[in-house]
Amino acid sequence: MSLQKNIKDLIYFYIKTNYNQYLEEQDIKIIPEDKINSVVENLYDKRKEHLKKFIKESLQTLLKDEYPGDLVILNILVDIFSDDTLCKNRLLVEIKLHQQTLVGQTDYTKLI
Repeated sequence: MSLQKNIKDLIYFYIKTNYNQYLEEQDIKIIPEDKINSVVENLYDKRKEHLKKFIKESLQTLLKDEYPGDLVILNILVDIFSDDTLCKNRLLVEIKLHQQTLVGQTDYTKLI
């Protein structure tokens, strides 16, 4: 499995775990449409550095002797997180799509 695929999978796992934790803490089934933006802003800003640490430590554990080194990982993470607006928009779209799928009403015009 490629390094980029591992990083992508770890990001999705992290986001999904934090999304589910948020729902549980708030005792809700989905995030109300009018609150998704503020939830993403808040969680992204609070958890961005922790996500980077999680990725690095997880890769060290997963790849063991094949771990490419901190510098390689940090350079990839700099590329991924260089545009906060793009990252937040991607999260918004993914959460909206996921929630639409949960309620059985996928409407791509409402994703952006």
